[in-house]
Amino acid sequence: MVNEVVTTFLQRLKAVLGVLVFVILTAMLGLTLVFVQPVSAQELRSLNIDRNNITVSGLSSGAYMAVQMHTAFSNRIQGAGVVAGGPFYCAQDTLTKALTTCMKPIPIAANPLKPPNGKELAAIAREFSNEGKTDPISNLRDDNVYLFSGTKDSIVYTSVMDATQKFYRALGVGNNHIKYIKNIPAGHGFITPDWGKQCSLSQSPFINDCDYDQAGEILKHLLGKLNPPTKTLSGQLIEFKQDKFVRNPRAHGMAQKGYIYIPQACADGEACRLHIALHGCEQSYEDIGDEYYAHTGYNQWADSNNIVVLYPQAHRIRLKNPKGCWDWWGYTNGDYAFKNSVQASAIMKMVDQLSSN
Repeated sequence: MVNEVVTTFLQRLKAVLGVLVFVILTAMLGLTLVFVQPVSAQELRSLNIDRNNITVSGLSSGAYMAVQMHTAFSNRIQGAGVVAGGPFYCAQDTLTKALTTCMKPIPIAANPLKPPNGKELAAIAREFSNEGKTDPISNLRDDNVYLFSGTKDSIVYTSVMDATQKFYRALGVGNNHIKYIKNIPAGHGFITPDWGKQCSLSQSPFINDCDYDQAGEILKHLLGKLNPPTKTLSGQLIEFKQDKFVRNPRAHGMAQKGYIYIPQACADGEACRLHIALHGCEQSYEDIGDEYYAHTGYNQWADSNNIVVLYPQAHRIRLKNPKGCWDWWGYTNGDYAFKNSVQASAIMKMVDQLSSN
């Protein structure tokens, strides 16, 4: 495990010295780093994407968004990774419920806050499906779902993740399709084998070094057997403009720019799968730079397995969305959880562009 002090020092050093000097210095120190400087301001290109192999994952608000997208677009998304999130439509268009029941339900006698009811939310999801607000809910039954809750998470309690498991089970997803990890002493964050804060912490950048390769475990469960991750990336991290997919993105809680990792084989036209990786609150490039899209470990697995990784980016809105979260309680509008939602539909337009070849 990389010591937190050393990791923090290296991150600050990179900012001060610049990329080239930083890479040379770390090489002299004998440290192995995988670093790719993003290529800026490109249009999303059409690739040879297998439309039957599109998956999604996320942390925190990104986890809620992952469940929303998996449910709303079940015709097109074949699996979801949910790290410290909750079940579909948990907040029910109510911020108060989002901040209490859907994050920190506290079972005290004086004023008990019960955790979300996964079975009831599954019934609501069926109603929305019958109304055509989402794709047919029956599509979820044979999808793989990865769930994770750290035992030290002080922001989204394990009881909320338990409700997510019950939600999927109530919709017919069998135990053999669900992988639920909740025995690692991790705080609130995306966890890695050797990058980030001390494992038990729940603080920015919400990426924790827990000697556990979460990106790899998510992708292996969702996609099946994979080649080991590469140590040297062949492809490019590309910056693209999100305003092509939603007009005035910042007004809708989306940043001006998004990021995508394209392995060289995919750029050369080979058939590739697509994974959508959604950051959590306070984790967009505006808050933590490249931490999420460069250091969570997805790119190393993607490179050796012909997987394109799309990293959409959220944006802070004062009062409405001060922490730059994805919309899982209704700050954009009341359709936030449906196929016609502003954010999810914009992300699916990105998918359309990538898979239009």
